[in-house]
Parts: sequence; C-alpha cells; structure tokens
Amino acid sequence: MNNAESITQDGEIPIYDAVRYLTKAEIEQTVRKNAAARNFNLTDEHMNVIHSLIEHYRQDCKTRDCLAAHEHMRFLEEAYEFKGGSKYLYMLFDAVPDTRGVLMPIHELAGLPALRLEKDEGFGTAF
Repeated sequence: MNNAESITQDGEIPIYDAVRYLTKAEIEQTVRKNAAARNFNLTDEHMNVIHSLIEHYRQDCKTRDCLAAHEHMRFLEEAYEFKGGSKYLYMLFDAVPDTRGVLMPIHELAGLPALRLEKDEGFGTAF
C-alpha cells in the first residue's frame, strides 16, 4: 500500500502507513537533507530519538487513534527518562528553526505527516 492509497477522507495519512516501509537509510537521508535546508546542526542524539519514535510508530501505531501527539510524547519522555525526559527532548528539538516542541520538529525533519493535537489551543498561553 502506498501513501496515496492510505489517505483518509479528511486528507490525513495515518502515521502507521507513513512509516511502514521506510528504511533507516531513507529516514536518515530525509532528516539530513531537511536539517541542512534549515541550517540545523543535526547530531547522533537527534537521529537516535527520531529512530526511536519511528520504531514506536511501527510497533505501536496500528489505528488512526495513533495520531494524538500526547501519546507519542509520553512514549519519548519515558524512553529518554534516563537522560532527563522532556527537558532533554526539548533541549534537542526546540532549537529546530520554524518549529516548536519536540514532535513537530521530528515530523518536519523526517518528512512525516503532522499529528493531530500537536498543540492544545483550548487553554491559551501561560507566561
């Protein structure tokens, strides 16, 4: 099945279909190209987190419900708790130009479709 066949009626590409056939080499090539285009200094630490998230998508995302960002952020926080969890992840990815947070930059760099609920606009902004 290619991505065009898996686009839903509302135009979304389920994340499990988007990553199903990607190879590690394809992911790295896309990430490195996109990082260079943004003048972002990519490290092995970034690549490790990206590969962990994509492997999580492959193993744990079998339904459209897997588009909710908070589940994936929780996975990453737990997986990288030994390095500082969310603080470590934000340190790595919040510096990607024109993006915010952790998941949005990963998706942008890896060329993955956007997740639903990447941000919650219902609560406003706290200063």
